[in-house]
Amino acid sequence: MLMPGDFQTPARAVNRLRAPDKYMAPPPTDASRFAISIADSGLWRQRRLLEGFLGKSIVRDLPLLRAKNAARLGWGRKPSGLRAEHIAARTGQPVWLLEDGFLRSRNLGHIDPPLSIVVDDLGIYYDCSRPSRLERLICETLTKDEEAEARELILAWRRARVSKYNFQPEYAGSLPEKYVLVVDQTRNDHSIRYGGANAASFDRMLKSALSDYPDHTVIVKTHPDVLAGKKNGYFDPGILALSNRIQLLAEAVHPVRLIEHSDAVYAVTSQVGFEALIWGKPVRTFGMPFYAGWGLTEDIRPAPIRRQNSTLYQLCISALLKYAAKKLYLENIFNIYL
Repeated sequence: MLMPGDFQTPARAVNRLRAPDKYMAPPPTDASRFAISIADSGLWRQRRLLEGFLGKSIVRDLPLLRAKNAARLGWGRKPSGLRAEHIAARTGQPVWLLEDGFLRSRNLGHIDPPLSIVVDDLGIYYDCSRPSRLERLICETLTKDEEAEARELILAWRRARVSKYNFQPEYAGSLPEKYVLVVDQTRNDHSIRYGGANAASFDRMLKSALSDYPDHTVIVKTHPDVLAGKKNGYFDPGILALSNRIQLLAEAVHPVRLIEHSDAVYAVTSQVGFEALIWGKPVRTFGMPFYAGWGLTEDIRPAPIRRQNSTLYQLCISALLKYAAKKLYLENIFNIYL
């Protein structure tokens, strides 16, 4: 099993080309309370849960009666987040954007409340066009104690065999002796658009996997809702079936076994790429997800200059612990799955 540093050198060579960046992230903002627009009724209904994570009160305000001394609160790049930024641009208030954490829950979002929520006062982690608090955290030098904690975090993640969601069974079918994993995503996923990718990125990813590993089977993991007709993905199952080297897997299964036994993982912006790094796998990206551009992955896109070479320890402890709105005691959560 690979550990940090085993394959970083070749990836860093790929990442030497970096896109210019005009932003400099300010220090963290603070807030005594948070305000939610009256238009964001869905977010308001979750205020008690959010107050538990944030440790501060949430108020609701009206267009003509803005809550003062409060940070605007919104959900990522959804309407509430865009609205919060729009209002803050006029009022001069700070903005904090929220998203589900990277270890979200045992079940789907509409069934289980989140185990963790990330909070960002600069942007949001999947928007590569601007700084995020996660980027700033990753750039921080770790103490020896933090490095030890990060190593234990990685080992605990593997032992517990967790993913973002944890309700699906492990894949029980036979796997090819040699394969690489290609991860499809559902269309209109915000991380694709804000990760600098599009439909052509998925075509390029598949072609690269077939070319890079000519003696391997390419397993394409698509979302089960795609074959069920509920959502659209980026790969046409009919076209994939024409190749005897491609195995389409659209079952609703936990991704861990697929990652664990693969020789490499190909992702556009999917979190599966991050989880593959935790499992010590070579990862090639075709967008600019939060885990790319740090010298840990091979990236097709040039990374923002603010992303500098970092370690897997820095990435993992920042994403899973430091970025959370409330410290996540993973050892307690992992006990659920061990």
